[in-house]
Amino acid sequence: MDEQIERIKCHVRRVNSTATDDELLTFAVEETIDRVLLYLNRDDLPNNLLRVIARIVSGVYNQTAANLNNVGADQAVKSLSDNGQSITFSENAKQYLATSTDHELFGGFAKLLAPHRRVNVVA
Repeated sequence: MDEQIERIKCHVRRVNSTATDDELLTFAVEETIDRVLLYLNRDDLPNNLLRVIARIVSGVYNQTAANLNNVGADQAVKSLSDNGQSITFSENAKQYLATSTDHELFGGFAKLLAPHRRVNVVA
C-alpha cells in the first residue's frame, strides 16, 4: 500500500502544481484511499485506479488546503453572541471529508469507480 500511496502522490504532483505540502498531501491521499476502499467494499486497491484516485486526491487536497488557509488554525467563528459572550467555532477543514457524500467527494469519478465495487452481502 505504501508504494501505491507514493505513486498516487507522484500523479497528484503532475496534475496539481499547488500540491507542495507533503504532510497535507499524504493526509489527503490516505483519507481518500480509505473512502474509496469503503465505497468499493474492498480491502485492496486495484492499480488501474491509481490515476483516477490521484484526480480525486487533487480536489481533496485543494479543498482541504483552501479550508485551512481560510480558517487559520482549522477553525472559524461559526456564531457569536454579544451579551451572553458565547462563541461557537466551526471545524470545516476537519469535517470536509467526514461530511461529504461519496458523490460530492468523488465528483464525476463515481461512475468510473462504480464498476469496481464489490457487492455488499449481509449474512
